[in-house]
Amino acid sequence: MYSFAATALLALAATVSAIPVSQVERRQSYPAPKDMCGAPNESLLIPGTPWIVFSMNYNYQQIHGSICTGFNGVKTVDGVQKCKWTSDWDMEPADNPDTVKGYSFVGLTQNLENRISDIKSIPADYHWIRKKATPDSKYKGNVVFDFMTSDTKGDSTSSHAQEHMLWLRYEGGQLPIGWVDGPIATINNLYGRTWDLYRGLNEDTGIMVSSLLVRENQQFHGHFKGDIKDWLVALSKQGLYTQSTYVNVGNAGMEPFYGMVSFTNSVALSINL
Repeated sequence: MYSFAATALLALAATVSAIPVSQVERRQSYPAPKDMCGAPNESLLIPGTPWIVFSMNYNYQQIHGSICTGFNGVKTVDGVQKCKWTSDWDMEPADNPDTVKGYSFVGLTQNLENRISDIKSIPADYHWIRKKATPDSKYKGNVVFDFMTSDTKGDSTSSHAQEHMLWLRYEGGQLPIGWVDGPIATINNLYGRTWDLYRGLNEDTGIMVSSLLVRENQQFHGHFKGDIKDWLVALSKQGLYTQSTYVNVGNAGMEPFYGMVSFTNSVALSINL
């Protein structure tokens, strides 16, 4: 994910935070379902929730086909809101197979720009169903959480900011930044599984990216539930930052390279102070 995505999220987060809480609470109707296939960006703010649904096709010039992100509504299960959304890809494997075309995601707009030490929890419950156009269709991409931190409140664009990716599922040979140098650490018993940590510079943004990949034979198949703060604390124990750093951006989504696939998703994600 490129850092201008974070800039867009933070600008929208500021807009939401300016709305009086009483107005948000009274507005219980949600936007109508919508498909977004923007070039490069299209988004939908969801009032009454902590989310924005975003179709970010930043490499749209290299998309020969389409990538669409859809908002399908909000459901409440046991008192917890969940955003229903989709991500549909229609791109042949020959279409620049090693270039990520964009990022399809649900982003946080509330309780950002707080120190990790001041956050009680970041509960996440993420479901996805992937369907290929045909059983033998080729597909390359991942399912991830993507957060950005900095010792400066609100910073997501300078070289002092850091991007952190939690890879839940990856297929088609996608590799993280820093793969060539090998993992810098292994983290055991995080969400009951073993993870390898890769780190490298995104030369397009000048921002360091840390990617924590679950071991290939332990990947998540359609569901993840856990406290995202546990991941951020685990990274702090590796010396990437201290727990006084700020969480400035947070989202859940998927990165498309190619394929004729559709994802049907629901996610509950929030920051509790």
